Amino acid sequence: MRNDSDSMQIQIRVPATSANLGAGFDCLAVAFNLWNQATVDFSGKGYHVHVNGEGEGILPEDADNLIIKSFLFTLEKLGIQAPAGVRFDCENHIPMGSGMGSSATAVLIGVIAATTLNPEYENKDTWLQFSGELEGHADNVAAAIFGGLVAVRKTGDRYKTLLYDIEPENAVVVLPTVNLSTHAARKALPQNVPMADAVSNISRIPAILEGLRTGDVDLLRDGLVDKLHQPYRLPLIPGSADAIQKANALGAASALSGAGPSVIAFMPVNPEETANAMSQCFANNGLTCRIYHLEMINRGAQVTRL
Repeated sequence: MRNDSDSMQIQIRVPATSANLGAGFDCLAVAFNLWNQATVDFSGKGYHVHVNGEGEGILPEDADNLIIKSFLFTLEKLGIQAPAGVRFDCENHIPMGSGMGSSATAVLIGVIAATTLNPEYENKDTWLQFSGELEGHADNVAAAIFGGLVAVRKTGDRYKTLLYDIEPENAVVVLPTVNLSTHAARKALPQNVPMADAVSNISRIPAILEGLRTGDVDLLRDGLVDKLHQPYRLPLIPGSADAIQKANALGAASALSGAGPSVIAFMPVNPEETANAMSQCFANNGLTCRIYHLEMINRGAQVTRL
């Protein structure tokens, strides 16, 4: 357990992620240089969250917040006595419900904060197991923990990863004003898929891994072709299929980011032209957009004692 000599405050930073990556449904994700962070103070009474930035005035600031729920869940699982109080002061830069891993950052901030109360559990594998259990799948949280490109699988009741360093290539993320929850995006998926579609996706995984590892945009573009989730989700996001096609035509490699509604274009030749062309596809369907110019990174979640 934490002793009196330990700092009563820590800072946790967790990066944005893009999961699925076309054919890598629920298995692959990559980290980006857009961060949510929280300063955590264990010296108070009660459980509080204060949010600045994305989610300000929308996210609950009490025990209903996902950060607090994840914090208390992890303490209970690890048998760590809950402190009398904790306050999370959050600076959020990742938009909610965007397909860029905002919920994964909230889960991880809570899980990581809990593990700092006992150094025995303050490690990335513990973070992965508990955050994966809370999320129900571990692609986003794995990339947020380790950085870079992560392939995750479940063996028995444990998540395991393969980690790949990647070239620090640019990406454009275009987020249309569509309210598409992860639950709704999941509900759109069929319970069964044709064998040929499953084989098609499996065959493209090496192209995704090598494309991102080496910066080969043509190889990556081929790998991002998906038949398991995008065909069912794109109709929920007017203009998204056109945006992907336009980005590919301009030399990028494009797909839905996570479950959407954002669309990501990896390694654009001309980022501004690509972003504007993708945005126009959504504008043609009456939607405004937010545009993010990001860089893939090989850094993951960070903890600093203050």
